[in-house]
Amino acid sequence: MKRIFLIFVCLFSFSSLCGQETNLKENALSAFRKGDYKNAIELLEQAKNNDPNDAEIFYYLGYFSHYLAYDSRPLIGYDENHSDRVLQYLNKAIELNPQFGDAYYFIGAEYGARAIQALQRDDEKKYISSYQTAYAKGAFPGWLIEYAKNTLKSCDENAILFTGGDAEFNPIQFLRLVENYRKDVTVIPIALLNRPWYVRKLRNGFGNILPKAPISFSNEQILDMHPYKWDTLTIEIPISKEMKNELTLRQNAKMRWKLEPDLKSERRTYLSPDRAVLANIIETNNWERPIYFSLGCNPLTLAGLAEYFQLDGFVNKLLPIETKDTKHEINPDKIEKILLVASNIKNLRDVEDHDMPRVSNILLNYYSVIFKLANYYSKQNQTEKVEEILDFLKRNMKIKALQAEKTIEYIEDNLRKQ
Repeated sequence: MKRIFLIFVCLFSFSSLCGQETNLKENALSAFRKGDYKNAIELLEQAKNNDPNDAEIFYYLGYFSHYLAYDSRPLIGYDENHSDRVLQYLNKAIELNPQFGDAYYFIGAEYGARAIQALQRDDEKKYISSYQTAYAKGAFPGWLIEYAKNTLKSCDENAILFTGGDAEFNPIQFLRLVENYRKDVTVIPIALLNRPWYVRKLRNGFGNILPKAPISFSNEQILDMHPYKWDTLTIEIPISKEMKNELTLRQNAKMRWKLEPDLKSERRTYLSPDRAVLANIIETNNWERPIYFSLGCNPLTLAGLAEYFQLDGFVNKLLPIETKDTKHEINPDKIEKILLVASNIKNLRDVEDHDMPRVSNILLNYYSVIFKLANYYSKQNQTEKVEEILDFLKRNMKIKALQAEKTIEYIEDNLRKQ
């Protein structure tokens, strides 16, 4: 009876610990969703002590600690030791589960944050080595590097490219700075346009790592960036003679951009600093350099510019005219040149072995662009081209990790109905 009692006590204690760990994790996730990163981390530290072999706990510790440093109010006493701790948590998660793709993603995000801080300190060597180290640690798998390369490959010479978040910007910077691929392109993460130090450095350029962008703000205006009182107004931007000829526009044609405010109080609306800088770059550039937006840009940051986009390869090109339902809405030749070439997507299947569930869905942009290409030819009644595209999808892009078979079936069904 004593032995049975002891077994019962051990089993009860074990189940209690498991339940406690689960509750701690759930409570930590709940705290994180509320933006209480500090409490979430404290709860996970307790859970870690109960089960030091749970890879997910260490992943969340790294993930939440990263957010605490960069996405919350400034952390008192923050230094590189905190960054080291973030990486230690994530490395431990991978040690316990080598297939933990999202842990690799956050390693890339952490080294990307280190790179931005190095840029702020004018530390060119550290800026480049941060991306180099992230790649060496597996943060930029083959499919992600290929995605970034196809984005850059779609840009014309001396372009300006606005990008979305870490999943796009960091591998693009690795290609440019470590692989020396397309260093002519000025790459601008929209999320950094509200930071005066970055806007100033972007205006002036920095060494071989940051080509300058056309910004006409003075130093005083940059340092004094703030929400600007703004109603919805139409900005008229002159169009260069070359652009008018290229698009066969009237000689008096201008771009009329309805620039909407993106902040508001109870009494009035405002233009955010980042949107004001975006507008200044477009105005100051005066069509001298081609401007592109990556497919990962948050639509909320585009300030109504999507109406002027041409799908141009694997990016959106900014034109001075509204493009919807016009011949300028899509550039089929450029898309075919980039995406209907098997060698340009040879690493797509790499996502099967190196999936990052948090960001892998950006690969669906491939299918979205190819569907738009097929739809374009369908409207032109070019059935042979449509069949050729569908055949290419089936031969090269059936990726299980993306549930691509269903996506291809959806594309095929929609095209057949037309």
